[in-house]
Amino acid sequence: MRLILPSDFGQKWLLFALLLLGCQHAGPPPVPPGEPIPAEPDLVVGTMEAECDGLVAAIAAYGTCPNADEDIKVWSKRVAEIAQQAFDAGKKADPKPEDRKVIALACHKATVSMQNASERCKNGPPPKDD
Repeated sequence: MRLILPSDFGQKWLLFALLLLGCQHAGPPPVPPGEPIPAEPDLVVGTMEAECDGLVAAIAAYGTCPNADEDIKVWSKRVAEIAQQAFDAGKKADPKPEDRKVIALACHKATVSMQNASERCKNGPPPKDD
């Protein structure tokens, strides 16, 4: 029996298709997963009284910054007084233990923020608004 081949045009297309299949590659292997990123350690906070007293001290320390202008010093003094009054009133309310923990955490976060503000203040005066 005689072998029937496609036409010249068909042979070229067949050759092209075979070349495409032969030239295909799978690409690089996938990157293996890296080491797991450890979770941040639990934040250790003190008692509500200690954390909130620390916040009052941090606010007062912000006002003593050598680069602070008079407005910042007045603001710091007034806010420290108001915060102390609010914390004293909160102590009289005798919050539940879980509420005390939430208040302590909030005071801790605010203390860290005020400490960072004091550090920025020590590094130079604030920029002037135009």
